[in-house]
Amino acid sequence: MKSKPSLAVLIIHDQRAGHLNPSLGVYDNLETAYSTTLYKIVTPTLKKWQISLLKKISWYPRLFDLFAALFFKNFILNHDINCIICSGMPNLIYGIFVSRNLKVPLFYAGDLRKVNSKLVSCTITALPQNTQSDQVVLTTPPVKKEFFNMQHDQLDQTTALLVLGGATDEHPFTYTDFEKIISNFILFCRNNQLKGLITNSRRTPNLSAFLNKTDIPKNIQLHFIHTEKALSLIQLIQQATYIFVTEDSTSMLAETIQSGRFVSSIYGPKSILEPLNEKYLQAQLMQRQMLEDIFQYPNVRNTQDLNSSSPITQAFKRNLGY
Repeated sequence: MKSKPSLAVLIIHDQRAGHLNPSLGVYDNLETAYSTTLYKIVTPTLKKWQISLLKKISWYPRLFDLFAALFFKNFILNHDINCIICSGMPNLIYGIFVSRNLKVPLFYAGDLRKVNSKLVSCTITALPQNTQSDQVVLTTPPVKKEFFNMQHDQLDQTTALLVLGGATDEHPFTYTDFEKIISNFILFCRNNQLKGLITNSRRTPNLSAFLNKTDIPKNIQLHFIHTEKALSLIQLIQQATYIFVTEDSTSMLAETIQSGRFVSSIYGPKSILEPLNEKYLQAQLMQRQMLEDIFQYPNVRNTQDLNSSSPITQAFKRNLGY
């Protein structure tokens, strides 16, 4: 058997899960084509005005190099690397600086948001961008292998999972909305004789007051983050067949869809249907559930178009030359 070529990858991150996990997802998709080695470095803290300035002067590369060198002093990397992966704007700015210093390709998982695309080798997104860089458009944003490796699980149809996010401009959920969502999910599980699992995110409001006055049935388990013995999202998805996710969370929707489960997004009366979620609906990757209505079984899934490995590895081969 022919051995895989070696690839030393540097992930640049700011310790935020929403930025680190897409980068790890890109990295995980490389394992089929490369013998990979992973290194990580943390992006130095940047003020908002510094990010804004570096975005604007990215269109003047020599000026960018000058100011970036002032902001990012004493950069040293003690490893030889072949490429860089990052996600999130502060990490993109630092990634461009490191890429130009080391003269290695930069792969960015996300929207460039007015940064000069000529300074990025390749973007990896779920929606097309107007960019002069190489571009990979996936079915969902990249997720870690723990999620996409679940696509071929046997589903026993006994368990439902509720994943709560938090309010955003596009989805201005209120405290009362979260109460309704939980109550309707409990009712759905009772009416359909399902075990129910409920988890949340860092952006979810503190629901202790509501939960303390609510009679939680024995078939419902609460696995809120930062509570004792709470299971991780990966562990919860492994148990579930049917998953409801509040529509604000791009990452958790991508992760649950990539797991091959039956998924419904939950939206409110003031929610805006965003382009990515509209794409999911058209591709029958999920359904949509109004929070005030009686919850219905999610009954569509589509695992045929979830392969991210092939387009990602092809992009790396184009930009690395091997």
